Amino acid sequence: MGEEPDINKIVVEFVNQNLDRFYSTGKDILKGTADRVRLYLLTTYRDYLSCITARYSKAKTFLIRSEALSLYNFYVPTGISCGETRYTNPSIGEIASRNPFVVITGGGGSGKSILMRHLFLTALQHGEKVPIFLELRELNQSKQTILDFVRETLHENHFKLDAEYINKALLSGHFVLFFDGFDELSRQLRKEYSKQIQKFAKLYDQNVVVVSSRPDDEFAAWTTFSIFQLDPLNLDQACKLVKKTPFEENFKSKFIKDLRQHLFESHQSFLSNPLLLSIMLLTYGESADIPNKLNIFYNQAYEALFQRHDALKGAFQRDRVSKLNIQDFATVFSAFSIQTYEKRLFQFTRSEALDYIEGSKQLTRINYDSGNYLADAIQAICLLVEEGLLIVFAHRSFQEYFTARFICDAKPEIQEKLIAKYSKNIEEDSVIELLYEIKPDIIERVLIIPAIEKVEQQIGIKRRVGITHFLRYLKKNVDLVSYEGEMRYFTITDNSNVPVLSRLKSVDTL
Repeated sequence: MGEEPDINKIVVEFVNQNLDRFYSTGKDILKGTADRVRLYLLTTYRDYLSCITARYSKAKTFLIRSEALSLYNFYVPTGISCGETRYTNPSIGEIASRNPFVVITGGGGSGKSILMRHLFLTALQHGEKVPIFLELRELNQSKQTILDFVRETLHENHFKLDAEYINKALLSGHFVLFFDGFDELSRQLRKEYSKQIQKFAKLYDQNVVVVSSRPDDEFAAWTTFSIFQLDPLNLDQACKLVKKTPFEENFKSKFIKDLRQHLFESHQSFLSNPLLLSIMLLTYGESADIPNKLNIFYNQAYEALFQRHDALKGAFQRDRVSKLNIQDFATVFSAFSIQTYEKRLFQFTRSEALDYIEGSKQLTRINYDSGNYLADAIQAICLLVEEGLLIVFAHRSFQEYFTARFICDAKPEIQEKLIAKYSKNIEEDSVIELLYEIKPDIIERVLIIPAIEKVEQQIGIKRRVGITHFLRYLKKNVDLVSYEGEMRYFTITDNSNVPVLSRLKSVDTL
């Protein structure tokens, strides 16, 4: 797909190309002459596709929150891989030709949702199936069935045909369904919706189903789905992304020069992530240096958002009405984040947001006007974003960072309770990782040392550790040993049945 596709033209061509197929589905359901039915179907599909493409062909970026821009103003093609298969510039056509059922996984800030929107647009260009974009986080509140969610999403986007037609179209394989953000479902709902999505794919197996998520053990059971991983940015892709950012040209040229000379190679694990690359652009002009820890990235980003950054062309206006200083504002936002993280909420109504901000007063003992604070969080600091009638985090990882800050500043007894609870999420978000970077002694005291003492007691260590202790440990804890080339993997399950993947770099270790 080109840099600036003519969406209206693509929609018209798509509907005209598929009108006979739509008519074949609806002729026995809809009343009227053939010409009248065809005209009704043409109008319905054109209205739906025009509505939904207007919504998903544009997006706000982390750096620009004032308006939604065309996706291809900032999209840089990112590869995806599954085993030996790799697509450098994926389209829905080539993905579906391998397997119509796909999960695309990637870490926080890797660009999953932007890629899903790109694939959505390539579905129109491919011209065979009608795309439906479904944001799974909406199910946290509604708890609908997947089928009802699909129907409601169609109807909300001006698709006027009834359930009978939709069901027949699904059975006929008319659609490609993009389920975005499986990881944004609350933990309590994931197993249920995992079953429903798999059942949906089996029942309506002529359609294409694409799911995006952070990595999740749940996908091991999705036997009919291919699991793709989003590739990190390479140097050229990172430079292309920088060129598309709203910074001054001289600033971007200097940053790109530094990337090519040494920065990308020395900090590849950070700068190959689109979000972290964007964060670095906010702060690089001040220090011309890149921190080695993730929590420092987020702290510098927060400081840059709070205090105007001149290299960014007019993206932030800093009239703060809450009158809180930088430390108090962060303390309140940490309290706001822990409350929403506790409930796995990533979006909320304005009244819900105000309730959590009001609740933060009790947690922080800081006085402020809740309405003014919310206005600053959205308009001045840009940590929150308005999306229609809802408010969301500028990026989910900011919720995790400020949650880690809250735990860090809490009383020891509160720290222990929260870490015990949130360590269960260690494979799916960065809260514990960030907390360990901020203050490692907390994690050592609450998690690591008790775990070591538990193992010592379990295998009977008194003084020295010998081969007998090691064999006891393996016998009690190792469930599976498998080989991959010269690497050896084994799965360890502790008494809480939480799987941990460990890697031995030499086959002679065991």
